[in-house]
Amino acid sequence: MKTRYALSLGKPFGIKVKVHWTFLLLIAWIVIVSMSRGLETPQILMHIVFVLALFVCVVLHELGHSLTAIKFGGNVTGITLLPIGGMAHMTKMPEEPKEEFLVSAAGPLVNIVIAILIWIYLAVFQPVNIQEMEFVAITRENFLVMLMAANIFIVVFNLIPAFPMDGGRLFRAALSIKMSRVQATRVAKDIGQVFAIFFIIAGLFVNPFLVIIGIFILLGAKGEYEMIQYQDALRQFAVEDVLNKDYAELDAEDTLGKAAEELVHISDNGFVVKSDGKYQGILTKNDIINGLNQLGREGKVKEAMSSDIEPVKTDAKLFEVFQDMNKKRNELVPVISKDELKGILDMDNLKELIMIHKAIR
Repeated sequence: MKTRYALSLGKPFGIKVKVHWTFLLLIAWIVIVSMSRGLETPQILMHIVFVLALFVCVVLHELGHSLTAIKFGGNVTGITLLPIGGMAHMTKMPEEPKEEFLVSAAGPLVNIVIAILIWIYLAVFQPVNIQEMEFVAITRENFLVMLMAANIFIVVFNLIPAFPMDGGRLFRAALSIKMSRVQATRVAKDIGQVFAIFFIIAGLFVNPFLVIIGIFILLGAKGEYEMIQYQDALRQFAVEDVLNKDYAELDAEDTLGKAAEELVHISDNGFVVKSDGKYQGILTKNDIINGLNQLGREGKVKEAMSSDIEPVKTDAKLFEVFQDMNKKRNELVPVISKDELKGILDMDNLKELIMIHKAIR
């Protein structure tokens, strides 16, 4: 999920927390449903406050995952709040079954602690009689009870053994003790897709929101399995093992017209741009097309090239570089060692390597 259209909420523990613009759709949906039920403005505002409080709990849930992952050497780039929950972005996840189990369990444990703290507060400072309490709408009287129940629901729901929920990762971690990580992920993925189909069918008759959750699980399970396959195929390689030394070059002063003509005769995704023999940037197919639209055939290559693509080192782990390229949608990445261009990484070549590996397996 891209976070371009997201509002930053701060950096607790150094982890960026953002809320995606689609979160506003959830607030709008709550207002519409509340109005259709005939609730008054104070009651509608109480429902909105409840959702905001619940998403604070979701942030704490994701921080539980993130901080535990960091403790075991993981790398967390941020947390994004979506209408269906939170998502921690991890570029590096602990792979040892025990460590993955603890990372996956940390989120639900946070919600259990929150529910226990609310229960203690209600028992000691604000005793309530749940049997006499009304739950038609969220009120000041039932707010904490509802929040406690919501945290318990988050725990139960997340423990369903389906990717990308915590239960799927806990299940995969347990399976990884007896089988390979790829095999364990495939089993967890298949079970997750069964749950996804169940949610989609149930959503057609019960609540349309379940359809969205089912689709989310379906895509998440498929994406997780694909990424594990990519990792299995690339983990044995460093960048220097697969870099392309036979790349096409252009001079920074060449025209885009020349670049377009030469592009027809090469099979690469673009060119390395140099000036006086020194690396300057990357010119991709999209750069050429956009440059021609904006600058015309006489526009210079240096005006259209991408000069902000971060070079990678020859000894970098290939899978981690692949993840970064995939995230940033970089088709070509320069490989530099000791300020000297050693070659390029081509996303198409990496995908071909993955396909060959999968075919051999």
